[in-house]
Amino acid sequence: MWSAEIKNNTSTLYKIILSPPGSLCLGVVITLLLKGWSSESAAAWVQAIGGIAAVGAAFYIGNKQARDTARARRQRDEVIFRLVCGIAKRAAEVSHVLFVNFDSLHESDTAKRVEVLTEAEEHLLAMKVVSPVDLPLPEMVEPFMAIRGALEKATVMARLLSEPQVDRMRCATVLAHSSQKIRIAADALMSMELVSD
Repeated sequence: MWSAEIKNNTSTLYKIILSPPGSLCLGVVITLLLKGWSSESAAAWVQAIGGIAAVGAAFYIGNKQARDTARARRQRDEVIFRLVCGIAKRAAEVSHVLFVNFDSLHESDTAKRVEVLTEAEEHLLAMKVVSPVDLPLPEMVEPFMAIRGALEKATVMARLLSEPQVDRMRCATVLAHSSQKIRIAADALMSMELVSD
């Protein structure tokens, strides 16, 4: 355990020494040691070299933190992008299933109706978990919200079909329009590309 830490620290020390500010400081120290310095100027030289090293270290640390933050953000954006595209694709499939199973939603087959409605509600819940603010591309917000709204409308209409006194034709029309709207928005989302820096 300790040998790995020492090896890592030694590697970091070599990188610092071989960097331009590190090489400059090392060169000044070697020159002063070979030339010799007076005791009254030694403190000033140590302070100057320490100041240069501190500025170099601060620059290095800030730069590394910025790179790490950017890398984490890119990874997060990639995960959200893939998640949203997957949800959009499945939402299009679910809305199509709702429309295709229109008759079974109105019939007395409770098991089939519950199965279809549960699947639609699961996907609606998955869409509600993702906040539009977290979407990596601003262009994704409109189709994402269109899918969410249309899927919610289709789910409500599918629930209404289980009621005895309902306008079946109107529900079927809304299911067809919702399915179409979801398919168009899902295709728009899946055609987008996340450009990495």
